Amino acid sequence: MSNGTGSWWSSLIQNPGVLGRVRRQWSWVVVLVLVLVGLILIALGAWRWGAGAIGVGMIVSGVFRTFMKSPGILVIRGHKWIDLSFYYGLGIAIVVFAILVPNPTAV
Repeated sequence: MSNGTGSWWSSLIQNPGVLGRVRRQWSWVVVLVLVLVGLILIALGAWRWGAGAIGVGMIVSGVFRTFMKSPGILVIRGHKWIDLSFYYGLGIAIVVFAILVPNPTAV
């Protein structure tokens, strides 16, 4: 199985496949799951809870970007303050709007 450059084990370590990539980007997967849950809730008609889940996903990504040494794909720009202001600002705005927007009254 070796082509002269190393063993099959070293090639497996260098190319871990889909599961290895997901393991390295677990923080992004957590945020993606929260946003997908929010979209499903919105599609089912629970738009407040869905918007809240999306907002919480953005806030969680801000927390990951704040405290993780290498957050992987959650790094948008090279400057951390840009990422944090985007994640926290958008997340808080979505949650506040989900709370403050009134329900339509039944006629």
